[in-house]
Amino acid sequence: MKEVIKNALLGIVVFVVGYAIILVLTRSGIEAELTYYAAVAYALLYLVSVISVCTAVILRKLKKV
Repeated sequence: MKEVIKNALLGIVVFVVGYAIILVLTRSGIEAELTYYAAVAYALLYLVSVISVCTAVILRKLKKV
């Protein structure tokens, strides 16, 4: 159960940090074209958080073997 919480926290941290960076970059006078880029960035950010959690789980399992 402890590992599940660690993995969830890792994914949340990656997502929140990336979200904060995207907000800072797109905060000033956003144009219509930039909203599409922001949407792509949000999708990539979600993917990165999922991949980071999966990688952490795989590495922890490999260390135990």
